[in-house]
Amino acid sequence: MKKYEFESLLKSFALFFISLGLFLALIFYLEYRQKIADLDQKLFTQMRLCSFDLQCPDFKIDFSPKGEKQPLFLYHEKDGLSAYFTLPGSKNYYMKISYPPKSYDHDAKEIYYRMVVRFLVLLLIIAILSILFSLYALHPMKKALVTIEEFIRDILHDFNTPISSIVLNSALLKRDAANGEKVERIQQSAQNILMLQENLRAYLRELKSQKESFDAAALISEILPDIQKLYPDITTVLHAKSIPLFTHKGAFKRVLVNLLTNAAKYNKPNGRIDIRFDSQKEKLLIEDTGIGIKNPDKAFERFYTE
Repeated sequence: MKKYEFESLLKSFALFFISLGLFLALIFYLEYRQKIADLDQKLFTQMRLCSFDLQCPDFKIDFSPKGEKQPLFLYHEKDGLSAYFTLPGSKNYYMKISYPPKSYDHDAKEIYYRMVVRFLVLLLIIAILSILFSLYALHPMKKALVTIEEFIRDILHDFNTPISSIVLNSALLKRDAANGEKVERIQQSAQNILMLQENLRAYLRELKSQKESFDAAALISEILPDIQKLYPDITTVLHAKSIPLFTHKGAFKRVLVNLLTNAAKYNKPNGRIDIRFDSQKEKLLIEDTGIGIKNPDKAFERFYTE
């Protein structure tokens, strides 16, 4: 499985699993509260029976002065779950029946542990279903990506012969032609096509994620002669001796070629391009004497022109 496929699978799984897991947790929380309420009601029923026959070894029976407590109501107190009942012939006292806190906690924990086991089992089932749903949901995307990759391979295969012919014949033409500068431009254009072809191969090999350390200033110095040959009236100056960088070299070179080509192409006659590196802000600055961009916010939109 390729990296982007794994990332998509992981995100889809997380979406399914977290959503269903939270929904399941909410259901179990509400069910737990209902079971605790059922436990309280069950104990209260036993207390009422105990108030009649006093045959209840699991409960503690005591007498309490009448006060704020109301009879026939449950109270969670320090000495456990308690209820108060009227005593025939007594105006000042209630019968207090309590369920010990240890016993109550034991019953509540037993309910809790049983529900936790059920929750974990269902959570495991949800995890398995989430993986299956994610694989099923990603199948159309994977099929489309395979189609795109096959299309790119076909393009690369079809480009090999004409590009090789252009490179070979331009080299022969440059040797025999009187004006080798124009032929050299043809060669440079062919090299640009070869670079695009290599970028497509890099995409297929997933080289985009492979980073390396290199000197960007040296890379710029390699690019500048080609730019100056294409635009001889433009002066290009690099104001940095070394620019350490850690990224994908091929992708960065493609960005530089595009930026410098546009800076030269849309510059004024006999214009200038200055390349600087701000070490404090860690920014590479490319400035030119062209007319600029009216809408800089749209500069990173694909194929945007003014």
